[in-house]
Amino acid sequence: MRNRSTMVALAATGVSVIFAACGGSGGTAGGGDGAGGATASAGANTGTNTGASSGANTGSGGSTDSGFGVDGLGGSGGTSSGPGDGAGGDASCAGETSTAELVPLDLYIMLDASGSMDERLANGDTKWTAVTGALEAFFTDPQSEGLGVGLQYFPLEDDDVPSSCTSNAQCGDNGPCALRVCRNSFSTAIEVCVEDADCSDGDTCVDLGVCSRSRELCAPAGGTCAGGGGTCQRVTRSTCANPYSCTAEDYATPAVSIAPLDANVSEDLVRSISLKEPSGGTPTSAALSGALAQARAYAEANPTHRVVTVLATDGMPTHCDPVAADGIAALAGEALSGSPSISTFVIGVFDGDDEGAQATMDLIAQGGGTESAFFIDVASGADVSQAFLDALTAIRGQSLACEYQVPAPSAGQTLDYGTLNVQHTPTGGDPTTIFYVGDEASCDPTVGGWYYDVDPASGGTPTKIVMCSATCTQFREGGQVQLRVGCKTEVPPPPR
Repeated sequence: MRNRSTMVALAATGVSVIFAACGGSGGTAGGGDGAGGATASAGANTGTNTGASSGANTGSGGSTDSGFGVDGLGGSGGTSSGPGDGAGGDASCAGETSTAELVPLDLYIMLDASGSMDERLANGDTKWTAVTGALEAFFTDPQSEGLGVGLQYFPLEDDDVPSSCTSNAQCGDNGPCALRVCRNSFSTAIEVCVEDADCSDGDTCVDLGVCSRSRELCAPAGGTCAGGGGTCQRVTRSTCANPYSCTAEDYATPAVSIAPLDANVSEDLVRSISLKEPSGGTPTSAALSGALAQARAYAEANPTHRVVTVLATDGMPTHCDPVAADGIAALAGEALSGSPSISTFVIGVFDGDDEGAQATMDLIAQGGGTESAFFIDVASGADVSQAFLDALTAIRGQSLACEYQVPAPSAGQTLDYGTLNVQHTPTGGDPTTIFYVGDEASCDPTVGGWYYDVDPASGGTPTKIVMCSATCTQFREGGQVQLRVGCKTEVPPPPR
């Protein structure tokens, strides 16, 4: 079984990771201080270095490292022009070499299963079929192996709502009782009302009925049903119009718990989806609050993991406060700024940009720290299933390459957090040392940097090495990332 974190990272981002010492513990590649003359020609360094030095080393002066090792961290005498991992030399920069691990990634997916997901696409499939087909392909994708995934749906029904009602009072906050409807809405999506003011565009609120012969719903009561269905008789017992839970804890309880993807977990997820039937409204705020709570709880129980939420929806928020986009974005923002920090990704599947759908989805994503939503416009004729799968793949890739586990020290030793350096070598480029900036607030928006999830200077114990946003973007483009232990951590030079 391949290492979970490393395998996913290589497949999704093209970034390889090596944990290497800053310098050799006394190899032939470096002369001592001012020793002069020692030469290594294409020979392997001895000591703890594994790299080869193909250039001539001299011990006649100040150290220069033009090879693949850390700049300026080789022996105090010597010039290395070779490509070896170590620059050789000073024992004070010695350290062990081992493979670094990306922080394991977990997704908690909150999937819209409202009635509108049963709407037909141009190819005859429903949105539900297209979206769930993409999810199943993602779960069984070999590149997702080992990725943690959990799943819940919205809306969920409120257990306290009565199974039937004869008055609005019986429904309380889940009302009104569906005894009256807006007349012009009946042939499309039935809009429940109490009075005319509840209907839009001058529509009228009329009594709901049921056909005496066909038993189909009809409106207004008192008329005649088409097709010989009989008379439209007034309904006196119905159901509450909004039976959906607005309790975040309900959505925080997964339908399928977060677990690393393998054949069994994928089967559980696919089975759960196959048993779900879309129906109901869109209580987005409650669903997202629950998803963020579950993600936070899982992250607290697994502090070396990165846990994110994925909100996948095809409708504008319709139930549960807040309904407005800025209020829901604020919920995502609170989770992002919390500890542990939880990011929110958004995938929207909409028939055009009705009611400002894209702006709403983007605002929620921005609140969750992911810049913009993945917006799939059904009206454009897009392949919804492929576009949704592409969005999931992008989320998987964007969430990787930004956080690494703090390397474990040798047995019996304590890691000196002030002696770790991060180096990136882009594909076809030269190695660059990434400066340590202390915390996220100190990240340079252009140059980037890195910091520990917990500042060791505060007495805490870090579990993650976190890349600033600009550095994370750079790492996603590929190349090689190295963590080097044994030399003083490099920080940005003071401003001039």
